[in-house]
Amino acid sequence: MKLKNHVILPLFLLVSIICVSECLAQDEVVSYTKVGQKIPAFSITDTAGKSMGTNDLKGKVALVNFWATWCAPCRTELPRLEKEVWLRFRSDDFAMVAIAREQFEKEITRFRDKVGFTFPIASDQNKEIYNLFGNAGIPRSYVVGPDGTILFQSSGYIEAEFDRMVKIIESEISKLKKSKTEGRIESGNR
Repeated sequence: MKLKNHVILPLFLLVSIICVSECLAQDEVVSYTKVGQKIPAFSITDTAGKSMGTNDLKGKVALVNFWATWCAPCRTELPRLEKEVWLRFRSDDFAMVAIAREQFEKEITRFRDKVGFTFPIASDQNKEIYNLFGNAGIPRSYVVGPDGTILFQSSGYIEAEFDRMVKIIESEISKLKKSKTEGRIESGNR
């Protein structure tokens, strides 16, 4: 039985209206933070047993990332985080933690071991830390300055935004190193 165009078009419109209505009915993705604000206070223990929190980030440029093993955009972003951020910037001037939303430590450790990532990861199984930053959407990334100020934030993975984030990290680490060098020169002249 063939459907006539006069039946297909109204059916297509009806399905389209239902899909749009469903999308609009979903909660809006909201960020509870803004660039220029202080990062929300948190503390978490990574899978290696190392505690990390806002106090540990002071004096460093830091990247806090939220992700999940089942998240396709996260799986695209994670290899770039390893290669272009962690391996490139890892130093006393840089800190990073990738916090897995709603996942158990065993799951994320198995995933990390399988794919070979070396950056610190932690489990936020009940979204206690995640909920300080937003209500939905991963991956989420936050670049934090040495004074605890959010310098960059993004939700979702967009290649151009990731590239911008890397440039901000690079610039901020450069400023931090320059500041430290100038501080040593000034203290040596006294």
